[in-house]
Amino acid sequence: MSISVVVLGRDEHLVRQIEGYRGELIVVRVCDDAAEAIAACTAGAVDVLLVSERALMPPMEQVDQLTVQRTMVALLDPKPERTAAVPGLVEIQDTVGMVELEALITQALVGLGQEATEREPGSTTAQGSGAGREGSIVCFWGSPGSPGRSTVALNYAVEAAVAGLSVVLLDADTYAASLAIQLGLMDESASIAQMCRVVDSGSRDPARLRSACLAVEVAESTLMVATGIPRASRWPEVRAAALRRAALTLRAHHDLVVLDVAPYIELDEQLSFDTQAPQRNAVTVEMLQCADEVFMVVAADSLGIPRALRAIDELEEKVPGIEVKIIFNKVSSGNSGHGPKRRILEAWERFGPTHPVVGFLPNDNPICHAAILAGSPLVEIAPKSSLRSEIRSLAGIKSSDSPAKGKTRRLAKNL
Repeated sequence: MSISVVVLGRDEHLVRQIEGYRGELIVVRVCDDAAEAIAACTAGAVDVLLVSERALMPPMEQVDQLTVQRTMVALLDPKPERTAAVPGLVEIQDTVGMVELEALITQALVGLGQEATEREPGSTTAQGSGAGREGSIVCFWGSPGSPGRSTVALNYAVEAAVAGLSVVLLDADTYAASLAIQLGLMDESASIAQMCRVVDSGSRDPARLRSACLAVEVAESTLMVATGIPRASRWPEVRAAALRRAALTLRAHHDLVVLDVAPYIELDEQLSFDTQAPQRNAVTVEMLQCADEVFMVVAADSLGIPRALRAIDELEEKVPGIEVKIIFNKVSSGNSGHGPKRRILEAWERFGPTHPVVGFLPNDNPICHAAILAGSPLVEIAPKSSLRSEIRSLAGIKSSDSPAKGKTRRLAKNL
């Protein structure tokens, strides 16, 4: 089977070598600049973009666009970097013979096909790679209307860290990031934007990704936190594909990666442009697709449940294949009447989809307000509260003696 190649750079010797070899590689076009080459690959469904020198290398954002359409980028360089492989990109020694070049490109195309399969919703194939370690990604999502998604995500991550797991918490809400505020961190650096820049530089070094995070001390444990964007206008700094790669890399080196995402999933803004444009809601869609487990936080009241039903319908229509687990939050007799759990389940079984209900979190506004005011999680503010107990159960942590209250003032530092 032939492999179509677009060559970026006027390297006549390289083109003559490929054509003279008469193997599987077939040069269909030679381009002078990256824009022309990207356009040629997009229009012609080319298999490989072969870049003749590093100075001509297109930005990682364009590499991601080519990867989506299963076009691989091969860079010829005197000193190829092999330590931080990026899906869809392979760096090859510029002195290799045609036999080895063809073999390396063929192998990379096979890997790209596997990566594309892993991106498909519902795929059970492991995503990402690690050195003998593979954790999990848990994503917290919900409908618009403040159902308590960030509070649950934060305390879920904290409880896992207190239990001894290596945890990274990512605030991927591109509309209203709040985890830094809830932890009392005066941070304006936007860790997730820094992580995206690391990935866009061509690196997936976990040490560099961790250095962008803050180490937060909670109840004698340490939680890695990637803070969100402090201003909503900075959303273009958070590229969906880059953040996905960062999350998969962190999963390969930590027990748990917890994601807090925005509620919106529509991608209609792409219809307004003739060319590829940044999409604010693509971050939520990418995080939902790459997560191993998705929890949908639903406010257990007459407004929250209808909103959740509409949000699930939209999710199944626009991002099919995502299996969500339902967490009812703010459960109380004041919101749902006498016997709130029974009434909520009856309503959900009658009107709701078949997604499983995995938790009921009590409505405890005074404790939640106190936690936000102190910039502390529940384990420090109310270690014996029923809300904390339910979140511990949700995280699969058995009941144990509650730790003493920790200091509300934590030392946040870059690792």
